[in-house]
Amino acid sequence: DVRTDPRAAPLDGGATDAEGAHGPVVAVPLPVDDAPCGALRLSRRAGRPGFDATETELISGFADQAAIALELARRRAQSEELAVLHDRDRIARDLHDLAIQRLFATGMTLQSATRSIERPEAVERVTRAVDDLDATIQIIRSTILQLRTPDDDRTAGPALRRRMAETVQLAAQHLGFPPALRITGPVETGVPDELAEHVLAVTAEALSNTARHARAGRAEVSLAVPDAADRLVLTVTDDGTGLGAAVPTGGLLNMRARAEQCAGTLSLETPAEGGARIVWSAPLPTD
Repeated sequence: DVRTDPRAAPLDGGATDAEGAHGPVVAVPLPVDDAPCGALRLSRRAGRPGFDATETELISGFADQAAIALELARRRAQSEELAVLHDRDRIARDLHDLAIQRLFATGMTLQSATRSIERPEAVERVTRAVDDLDATIQIIRSTILQLRTPDDDRTAGPALRRRMAETVQLAAQHLGFPPALRITGPVETGVPDELAEHVLAVTAEALSNTARHARAGRAEVSLAVPDAADRLVLTVTDDGTGLGAAVPTGGLLNMRARAEQCAGTLSLETPAEGGARIVWSAPLPTD
């Protein structure tokens, strides 16, 4: 009886209602492979008779059947999970062996064809198509990595590679062209969730600025996490009108504020060929 037995703790947070308070309690193990995996507990209201040996034996038999059902459900879940993992591995292998190889071969063919094209605008279009193929290959590789990454090793949200690709694709609607995206290094495991959110926000802000002010015809996003380095570097480059001498406001100030929150830096550069380059950098955790 949980009210009088010194070994007992209050049940359900310690009910104080006399009508609903617990009194007699019996608990029996749920045995799996000769070892208990839990317990089945029954209780009666205070003042009711206790459980006798016959009732306890009946409850123990039910617990044995419940334990078998729980174990069968666990084994079935494991079998289904294994089947899913096999399917994911097969899909990843097919993507690598078929899709990526064909895209890569197509890109090489287009790149070699530019030597025989005389019109500069046609060369530019073909080069842009090759860049688009490279970006597509990066997206597929990110998908392959996700398929081959166990669920226990993933973060709560989508992987940074895939979310970067989604951010860039969304910006293409406002830019009028798809920006090139290059991601190098262990961004899946080396970038914490909070820093990843800053990276995505800065990427979206930089591309939004390009769409609104730069009048660019080309843009490139690069996210680099060198294996031996302790910093993440995000670079957004376009071939637009450039930053000029204007004092940074609005989006640039937001990007700088995010860099400061992460103990990082923001630099605004003008490439030799013109346009603008935004370099956003932040340190990675060392532990």
